[in-house]
Amino acid sequence: MLVKRSPLLAVLVGEEEKRGGRGAAPVDGHAWAWESEVCMEKSTAWIVARGVDTLVVNAFYVNEQGEPVKGVLLNEYLFRQLDAWKLGAKEVHEEVPTDLVFHGKTLHMCPNGAGRGQWPWMLKSRDMTLYISRGNWNGNATVRFSSEYLWSCGRLLDAIVEVQVFLDEVFRGEMYLQVSEAHLCADVAGWHGVDKLDRTQHFVSHSRKRSARFTPDWGFDSEVQEHSYGLQGTGFEFSSGGSVSCVIYEKSREIRRSGKEWFEDIWRANGWSEVDEQRIWRVEMRFKRESLHELQVEGAFHGIEDVYRLPDLLPLLWAYGVGSPLRGTDEEVPDGWLRCVVPGSDNKRSRWPTCPAWEVVQRAFLADTQVPEQIGRVVRKRHEQHNIDKGLEAVMGYLTSLAAWAGGELADPCNDLSIVLHWLYARGNEYLERVDRDFGAEVQRKRARFGVGDD
Repeated sequence: MLVKRSPLLAVLVGEEEKRGGRGAAPVDGHAWAWESEVCMEKSTAWIVARGVDTLVVNAFYVNEQGEPVKGVLLNEYLFRQLDAWKLGAKEVHEEVPTDLVFHGKTLHMCPNGAGRGQWPWMLKSRDMTLYISRGNWNGNATVRFSSEYLWSCGRLLDAIVEVQVFLDEVFRGEMYLQVSEAHLCADVAGWHGVDKLDRTQHFVSHSRKRSARFTPDWGFDSEVQEHSYGLQGTGFEFSSGGSVSCVIYEKSREIRRSGKEWFEDIWRANGWSEVDEQRIWRVEMRFKRESLHELQVEGAFHGIEDVYRLPDLLPLLWAYGVGSPLRGTDEEVPDGWLRCVVPGSDNKRSRWPTCPAWEVVQRAFLADTQVPEQIGRVVRKRHEQHNIDKGLEAVMGYLTSLAAWAGGELADPCNDLSIVLHWLYARGNEYLERVDRDFGAEVQRKRARFGVGDD
């Protein structure tokens, strides 16, 4: 669905086209930089990734005019099927597979629901979490797209269409998808001194609640392989939990904890190299339903309801959050919800010049960023390798503990891993017989639960 281009968006896109679509002339072949008219320092920052990292949509049945209808009860067949799956999950006290398959992965029913009773059924896969209501609340379902799925699709519209087809089949009719929550993000390389910024002096924001993010780094951190002492600042939070909020944090550090190493493949496609040891900072604007309903950009839109409008409105939504790069030259351009500034002498903080690196952030959704070929496969393989590495780490830890507890020849310093594995084979089979489980069947059950398939 196309949206009429607003005057502001037309100007922004026009300015980018004059610059060749990259937001600024390249420096050293990849970094973006330009002279600020009000601050004579240059920024070597550039965007290495940008997109939607979290998306939540509400699903409604529609009437004959294609309009969403509230309060429509689930059909009897689906109601009974969901209840049967949930009963099975409660009996075994864990998630159980269902007949529902999305993006090649089986959805599993959880033994518990969500919310305060409005979502009695909760189903999960690696790509989505699906909440279903009986229909006597506002919506019939809510879907949370996983970050892994959104980035693996390449285009936001492709992800939306695939979810639409899936929901239409599940509910046996056309569903209207309403945007409930959206997190837009930009990953920035070459932005130096972020951890030295003062959240009260260097940011102009509509937020009344500000806090700093700290990561405990007392001693050795095995995940990031570094020594430090005390608390290391890793970013800022603005209006945490509000209808509009922002978080700025060191993404290159966070991915080692979350297992999202596949972001490095996207960063490399946009000029980043781990050899340079560039820290990547993420700016993430989060919009909840209350704000999405009320947001207004003159000449463009008043509120975002239909999820199909979202892809075309991303540049405007981003500009609402972080401000427009035209702000420095046009006082009539509204300021962003949050802006990083260079403190000046003017008593009116909104007139302080924008930090040159923040100008790069402002242009993020007007820039062309590259995505590796077969990004979906890259994301999947990175995710699986991370879990294999963590699994090996856990297994080796358990095996050394078992050997220590068992003692005897297993604790002989001259023995190696093969002795322990031979002992484990015999004792492991005894355990499986005692609990009446088959090793191969357990492996297949967990492959389905983890959403792991054969290439």
